[in-house]
Amino acid sequence: MKTKNLFLFFVLCYPLFFPGLSFGQLSPKSPLNQFLSNINLNTDSLALEKLYIQTDKPSYLAGDTLWFKGYLLQASLQNYSQKSGVLYLELVNDSNRLLQRIMVPVYKGMTTGYIPMDSDKPEGNYTLRAYTNWMRNFGESYVFQKQFYLGTNYSSAWLINYRTSAEKQDNQRHVKLDIQIKQFDQFPVGLREMRLSVTGEKRTLLNTRTETLADGKLHLDFELPEKTSAKNLSLNIEDLRKSQEKRKISMPLVLDRPEKMDLQFLPEGGQLVSGLPARIAFKALNEQGYGVAIAGKVYNNQQQEVATFNAQHAGMGTFNFVPQDTGPYTARIKLPDSSFKDYPLPEVSQKGITLQIVNPFNADSCIVKVRASPGIATNSRYYYLIAMAGNIVYWGATVDLKKEVCNYKVDKKIFPTGIVRFLLTDENHRTWNERRIYNDLGDQLNIQCSMNKASYRPRDSVALDILVRDKEGKPVPGTFSLAVTDDSQVKTDANATSILSYLLLSSDLKGHIEQPGYYQNAALQSAKWQHLDHLLLCQAWAGYDWSEALKSVKAFSYPSEEEFLIKGKVTNMFNKPVAKSEIVLISKKPAMILDTITNDKGIFTFKGVFPTDTASFFISAKNKRGKSFNVGIEVEEFKPPVFSPVNERLLPWFVNIDTSTYLAVNKQVNLKKEQLRKTGGNMLKEVIIKTKRIIKDSKNLNGPGQADLIIDETQLEKEGKTSLEDLLNKNLKGFGVRTTKTGLRYYSVYRSFVHLVVDGINTDFFITDLASRYQYLKDIFDYFDAEEIKGIEVMISGKYMTSYAIQFLDPMEHHWDHVFIEVTTRGGKGPFLKKSVGTYLYKPMAFTLPKAFYSPKYSPNSQADQTDIRSTVFWAPNIITDQHGKAAVSFFAADNPGTYTFIIEGTDLQGHLGTQRKQIVIGK
Repeated sequence: MKTKNLFLFFVLCYPLFFPGLSFGQLSPKSPLNQFLSNINLNTDSLALEKLYIQTDKPSYLAGDTLWFKGYLLQASLQNYSQKSGVLYLELVNDSNRLLQRIMVPVYKGMTTGYIPMDSDKPEGNYTLRAYTNWMRNFGESYVFQKQFYLGTNYSSAWLINYRTSAEKQDNQRHVKLDIQIKQFDQFPVGLREMRLSVTGEKRTLLNTRTETLADGKLHLDFELPEKTSAKNLSLNIEDLRKSQEKRKISMPLVLDRPEKMDLQFLPEGGQLVSGLPARIAFKALNEQGYGVAIAGKVYNNQQQEVATFNAQHAGMGTFNFVPQDTGPYTARIKLPDSSFKDYPLPEVSQKGITLQIVNPFNADSCIVKVRASPGIATNSRYYYLIAMAGNIVYWGATVDLKKEVCNYKVDKKIFPTGIVRFLLTDENHRTWNERRIYNDLGDQLNIQCSMNKASYRPRDSVALDILVRDKEGKPVPGTFSLAVTDDSQVKTDANATSILSYLLLSSDLKGHIEQPGYYQNAALQSAKWQHLDHLLLCQAWAGYDWSEALKSVKAFSYPSEEEFLIKGKVTNMFNKPVAKSEIVLISKKPAMILDTITNDKGIFTFKGVFPTDTASFFISAKNKRGKSFNVGIEVEEFKPPVFSPVNERLLPWFVNIDTSTYLAVNKQVNLKKEQLRKTGGNMLKEVIIKTKRIIKDSKNLNGPGQADLIIDETQLEKEGKTSLEDLLNKNLKGFGVRTTKTGLRYYSVYRSFVHLVVDGINTDFFITDLASRYQYLKDIFDYFDAEEIKGIEVMISGKYMTSYAIQFLDPMEHHWDHVFIEVTTRGGKGPFLKKSVGTYLYKPMAFTLPKAFYSPKYSPNSQADQTDIRSTVFWAPNIITDQHGKAAVSFFAADNPGTYTFIIEGTDLQGHLGTQRKQIVIGK
């Protein structure tokens, strides 16, 4: 092990506690020693990674640039990860549709970059995802995700305020919906014909045409089926005016039905055991997944009250009681309408083990209690209580379950700061109990920032002196990133995620955490410390997977990428590997010629390649005489993962807007208007010029460019090796695979059957039966990629689809149940799966290289004239403190007076993190 100060205490379950016994002092043949050795030796092999991304601000406008700094650290010790040198970032919309993917290099765990928020991106919620290839082996929980809102033209937006209420009428649940629509200047959108609909995941609950009143108000009433999930409801508003371009708005419809509240009870350690004292945590969530303040009582099966409970923070709390054979137990709460609702508690086991931990505020140690039912000890020869932090075992004890109760006083100084997992397991790796606590040694970085003035004027030079120390006051060298934003335009949340709250807390927990930054300084406040413990009791029980801890590296599906490699395999006509074949790689941009030899397995690898811009590599295999010959070359292409959609749905900024948000947005609008006035810019009405995209050599029966959706060569050149199926998934709304009631799979656009025509040849001619249809089309969709395609044309509407239906469908078929996709390939030879032998054209994703954040420089007598209205005033991703812990940065203030917020975050790459947040005053 490379781990420093690894303490493992071998403790028998006696009244005395034996401190000072380390892992090395245990007998090499002791069962506990062997058990813990297996775990810790595999921890280095796993090399789990954690990733945090700091962005310059929490929301963006079209035309902005998203600036980021990535911190890729080892999960075990929080030092930089040596496993990965390549990082992928993705931008997806609220429908989980991938809009952009970039690749950036990582050096010693650090990376910086940017993503332009192009003006063609539609307004809405977006998610930034980031991951390494190695992370994909361990599930989506290791993927970094951050949501943000992208706005467009604020001044033309409608402000929508709505309220919902639900009540029962004649045993049916009815929803009353009151809406008011205003223009951005607060003038009502009155006497306007609208189409309003309310949609669920699979059905439309309301679809009506109506007209707003003079004050912009509407009232609707609709029936809501009992089992409808409120998380999937959407309110859609469409302006039906004919004089202007139609406006369509979609937003989550938020319902708050108290009777639909989710109330969960989670016993400490994982289970309730008859006769053993229990501490039960609970969490109450409304239909949108946010905490609810509740109170209630617990009753046994004889309706006798046995406990009471009361939420303290974010719908969470705890209570104690001793379960008996009088279960099942029921919790009862009173709803706002004075009715009551019951919720079951977990079942009570007749036999089992409980694990309880008392982790007091401001204490150096915690108390661990293990209790077991009589007879449990005979189930296994050995029981082990271990404590882990960052997947490293720091403490262990052999437990004698013949005792009525086993008490341990564990010194928390042996653990690093962060979450500590206590697990009770047996020799067969079965986990009986798990409990997580938070440990705070107060050893994170102390970042101090001093300014050269108490306040500044617009366009003043702002100088920040940064000093970083450890908890003992010693200077700390490290790497940091700094974002400075204008408070009048950017609303930052002090309780939002930071590098501390994410890497030390959120990344180790399950589910959504409300305001994770709230818990950041919990060690300084007793109430927050208790709330943090409630959070860990509610969201940390996960049943540890020992098979993952003992997994062999050879079993992983996704290799680590320490650097960018071009790797492939050469096979002969019998699909056998070709050894010692000379492989030549030629590239014009960057200009290079490389060669190598395949190994005994026919595998070749090129190192030291750094793809930039539109990198393209021509790879060919040569025989011993230096000539091309009849072999196949396959290059390992990046296969992008498919992630689950983000469950949280955020309301757009213009829905039920609060005063502070409106003032911030209004400030941005006025600043922009003033900037245009000062610079002589004229606001002209947008003119959209639409031209038909023409696909050269297309066999489209309607004529080239006559289709509902056209993906032309210009667009395809940007997609590289993207497969035909991925192209359609990305660009054709509703495209996907569906299954019939009999189990047959088929491609469709929504519910319409897909027909594929390649270079004018209908692939249906080669399909013998429905059972083989899916796999045949799948092979074609996987075979062709963007590099081999000139264009794609999709015929959906009757205007374009009819000519294909007449040509290819039975006259008795319903034409509107079919969609035709015409693909024009570069080879022009139709759907025949054969590529050139002995050569391979490889177009990988190119690295997105960092660029400097533009920060203007002003002379001392420069006058503010509202032409500089930066919302991100300054972004510095590579601040390095020296051996004295010092660094300095400077920038010029913009024209807008008020206050700026700066947030600096970073690490010393030795396991310690830090963040600091301050304000800068900009006077008039």
